[in-house]
Amino acid sequence: MTEKLYLEDSYIKEFDANVIECIPYKDKYAVVLDKTAFYPEGGGQPSDTGYINDQKVIYVFEESKKILHIVNDKISTKKVTCRIDWNRRYDFMQQHTGQHVLSHCFLNLFNGNTDSFHLTDNSVSIEIDIKNFTDEDLTLLEDMANNIIYSNLPITSKIVNEEELKYLPLRKLPSVKDNIRIVSIGSIDHSPCGGTHVLRTGEVGIIKVIKWEKLKSSYRFHFLCGKRALYDYRYKNSIQQSLCAKLSVKNNDLEKTVNRIINENKNLNKEVLEKIKELIKYEASEKYNSCQPIKGFRIIKEIYADRKFDDIKILAAELSSYEKTAALLGVTNENAQIVFCRSDDIDADMNVLLKNFIPLIDGKGGGSPKIALGGGKKENLSFMIDEAYNSLVRSLS
Repeated sequence: MTEKLYLEDSYIKEFDANVIECIPYKDKYAVVLDKTAFYPEGGGQPSDTGYINDQKVIYVFEESKKILHIVNDKISTKKVTCRIDWNRRYDFMQQHTGQHVLSHCFLNLFNGNTDSFHLTDNSVSIEIDIKNFTDEDLTLLEDMANNIIYSNLPITSKIVNEEELKYLPLRKLPSVKDNIRIVSIGSIDHSPCGGTHVLRTGEVGIIKVIKWEKLKSSYRFHFLCGKRALYDYRYKNSIQQSLCAKLSVKNNDLEKTVNRIINENKNLNKEVLEKIKELIKYEASEKYNSCQPIKGFRIIKEIYADRKFDDIKILAAELSSYEKTAALLGVTNENAQIVFCRSDDIDADMNVLLKNFIPLIDGKGGGSPKIALGGGKKENLSFMIDEAYNSLVRSLS
């Protein structure tokens, strides 16, 4: 059995070991060592990476009581020197310790138990079984969590038996019965855990919840600790300073200024939309007047390029406001989009018409007897609209 150095000392960055076996694993090799400081994936924490000699350790996991270190090529030497990717390991130690602190705070403030913990290279989150959560709750949570960090409490771990377990105020019960490892934050939090942690809460640096989301019966909280929080703040602060410079405002006035610009933009968009509708109304009038009636009906067919489909829909609606008028309009941008529309006094089903011919462009769509919308490939759009036009003319005749 491999000696698990990471359980005794999370700060081991380099160690020597003996290779017990190196066996083919899929298209790579799995190395078993007599001892390892590489943490195998488990408990929501990803595995360590690093090197065995010059071979990169891609992934580490435990299977059938063996810790397998996955590398690209076979390792032929008996004795090896191993190096942990320390920056990655320390980041995980900060995030995992921060999770213990947050879980303690959720339980004490809101009686919320931690259902799960997820840690990756880019994100970290926990799910808490609480029914409600507010901005005011967030302030209480972060203040308590960061006060624990500032207190710089010691973090210790030890293996206990079932008898010793009875006298510990555990935050949660262990999932195993043998070799139960308890991680303690000072005297305030005790939890069974096989992960890697920092030595004191001060090393977590800071805990910041960046967002939360309601699930069916719980909440998921995304948070950042240590350097992740620093990098996040650095990025967001650079954006803030850039926006302040562009808008010529101070930090405290940024939100108010952005809200003002948004409202002004909404009003301008409304004005522009009204102007567009007026122009489209004139356009519809010209198309109606220039269209030659067929037995008393006007059928306008047109294909536009690089025009907003919303404008085409407005145009179709305007045309269909005229008596005995139908519009078969398409637009080609990345794909084809189509609108078939008619006035109330035409006995034709636009939904049926569209569905009969939209397979010609490998498209889909639907609507009502008066108006139908669809989309598909633009290559055969002209042919498709011509065929629909001819069919509509025949039905009206």
